[in-house]
Order: sequence, then C-alpha cells, then structure tokens
Amino acid sequence: MADFPFTWPYSLFQAPKTFDQPINPGWFDVNINNYAGDPQVEKDVVEKVASFGKQLGILTDAVLELAGAKPRPDNSAVTRLRDIAAKVEALKALNKTSLAEHADAAMKRLAKAEPDAARRIAAVYAGKPSSATARS
Repeated sequence: MADFPFTWPYSLFQAPKTFDQPINPGWFDVNINNYAGDPQVEKDVVEKVASFGKQLGILTDAVLELAGAKPRPDNSAVTRLRDIAAKVEALKALNKTSLAEHADAAMKRLAKAEPDAARRIAAVYAGKPSSATARS
C-alpha cells in the first residue's frame, strides 16, 4: 500500500485477477425439456427419426391434403394453416442454396487459405466425368 496516493482511485475499478469463463459448445442448441413422455425417447426421435420441423411439415401436408381445395372462410384453421405453410415454403426457398453452390464457396475459401490442398482436391474430381457425361 506504499503507492496508495497514486493508485487508490483505480483500485475501485480493478479487473478480475483471472478470467475463468466456461465455454459451452452447445450454446446454440435448442434444448426443449418439457417433453410429454420419456425425455430420452423424445431426444432419440428428434435426432434419429425426424426433427420437430419435419414432423410438423408432414402433419401440415397431411391435414391440408385431407382438407382438399375446398374454399374456407378467411379465419378458418385450414386457411391459417395454408397461410403458414406458404410462408414456411417461401422462407425455405429464400434460404435454399444448392450443394454445388456450397461446394464452390468452400473451394474458394480453401483455395485462398490452402492453395495446395485446393489443387489436390480439384485434381481428384477433374478427371471424373460428370453424371451427365457418364449417361451420354
């Protein structure tokens, strides 16, 4: 404390001596813990069979197929479901990127970061005929 006259205002705002911050790799995972049944079974279903979105999509398609094309009042559940389904399809179309576009973007990043690796990988596929060429 010999340096008291010069450090006392700063001692009020000291940073912690250690920065011990846990890193949670699953911070973006959606964890739903209010399962109606066995949580492990529910988790397995979502991971191994069909996501919640996939399940909802199938149910939506089934309900709309059963409802048919018969016009409904504007506020009916079927009309609202059709509206939601259309919005979901629009969002999916907006965010859809082809596999070829993903591969092209990845190769561009690889060519910039690791040119030798990019050339090696490109050479593996350069000699192979495309599926269109293979059918001719």
